[in-house]
Amino acid sequence: MISSIVSFMLIFPVAASAATAHLHGIVLAVTPKTGEVIVRHDALGAMPGMTMPFRVLPRSRARELQPGAIIDATVDTRTEPWTLHNLTSTAAQSLTTEPVLRRVTPLHVGDIVPDTPFLDQRRAPFSFASLRGQDVVLAFVYTRCQDARMCPLISAKFHRLQTLVAKKRVHLVEVTLDPTFDRPSVLSRYGKAFGADPTRWTLAVGDANATLDFAARFGITAFPDPNLGIIHAENTVLIGPDGRIDEMITENSWAPDELVAQIDQTHGVANNPLRRFDLWLSSAAVAMCGNAVGGFSGLADLAIVLLIFGSFGYLLWRVARKILVERT
Repeated sequence: MISSIVSFMLIFPVAASAATAHLHGIVLAVTPKTGEVIVRHDALGAMPGMTMPFRVLPRSRARELQPGAIIDATVDTRTEPWTLHNLTSTAAQSLTTEPVLRRVTPLHVGDIVPDTPFLDQRRAPFSFASLRGQDVVLAFVYTRCQDARMCPLISAKFHRLQTLVAKKRVHLVEVTLDPTFDRPSVLSRYGKAFGADPTRWTLAVGDANATLDFAARFGITAFPDPNLGIIHAENTVLIGPDGRIDEMITENSWAPDELVAQIDQTHGVANNPLRRFDLWLSSAAVAMCGNAVGGFSGLADLAIVLLIFGSFGYLLWRVARKILVERT
């Protein structure tokens, strides 16, 4: 919680004032038509080093870049994706792995979930069409993830969700982002480690390209990094009984009981409105400030942040008042 508060305090002023920062990194891939690049960058303000997309302006500058180029630029956080200006680069170096930018049609709320063929952890055929009539919670993980704040955290939350929805028509699905390694036997071991009941919690993998294309349609592209493993965005998806996307949560600070409240709300079932507000607040923080506040967990953290800012404001008022009294 403390780290999320610190991130919120550091990033929120940047987002609010549309400040810029200096970026240094290596280009992993270039899309000349859109003027976008994938960059593995060093720490950027409060944000740790990671791999993410940026738009280059002027667009013609992107056409001059090659994968492996070392770049320095000014990054503007007002746009989505963030924009790089004043970019300079050095000669490209060879890359051990080069990500594939997938040409897919993005999915949005209200769209039908694609019926991509998968296998589950029991090697049985699986498709989302088989879950019609049930609510579905979908997330993306990979079993070799070592970052406790990412995939293991999502799977631990799914373990709690499995208990909370035991008497509801809700099915949990995790699709792997490492399909060449995470075959059904690997997913089975992973599922057992988190207590997954295969009748209520599916771990799915299919053909490598089809699986990664499926993930990319939800805005998730897996970038292999020799130091960090697979770098990817977050998206927890709520799917209604009709197979349509009800909501997409692009951060990982949600709580299991918040998702249950949101699902109950769609069916007109009595639920805790504070839990739904907490979920909305976490998503709103990320929407305003970016994924650097992905750990922001709603009302509890907001109350502490407001308390900190309030105390700081009170301290400034006392100091200013004392100075004014001494001058008069």
